[in-house]
Amino acid sequence: MTENSTPSQPSLSVGLQLAALRQKKGLAVQDVSARLRFSTRQLMALEAGEYDVLPDMTFVRAMIRTYGRFLETDPAPLILALEAERPDAVPRLMVVQPVAVPSQGVAFFREVHAGNRRWISAALLLLIMALIGAWVWHLEDSPTDTVALQNSESAPDAPRSSDANRPPEP
Repeated sequence: MTENSTPSQPSLSVGLQLAALRQKKGLAVQDVSARLRFSTRQLMALEAGEYDVLPDMTFVRAMIRTYGRFLETDPAPLILALEAERPDAVPRLMVVQPVAVPSQGVAFFREVHAGNRRWISAALLLLIMALIGAWVWHLEDSPTDTVALQNSESAPDAPRSSDANRPPEP
């Protein structure tokens, strides 16, 4: 048996296999506890096969996987041995039932959307009225400027309003 494999004795529980590997490497439970950050009580329960003392079988599986990797062995055979030893260690798939959502929606949201449409319509109406008002205001100011501009362009020799107060040149 090599150092990177688990013991070939199928009669040994997973905990005893891990304990044998740990002892073979010359490690104490306290050394493994300090390195893996599992309490010594948890490690001793795992090695003794007292899985009910540990929080959950999912935790036990993770603990075995971590412990096996620490001991430089493949954790997959250890997990398979755990599943053979304890049928409740087999992970179950969680099935989620679909939730039925009414197609009409919630009345509150319909009211909010209708209210939003009213506000948007009112805002657009005000914007259009403001644009029309600005255009009309601009048209009222424009004709006097354009008429004066047209008069000055059509008669370049005609005196300008600023030149009317000057005396004629000799």
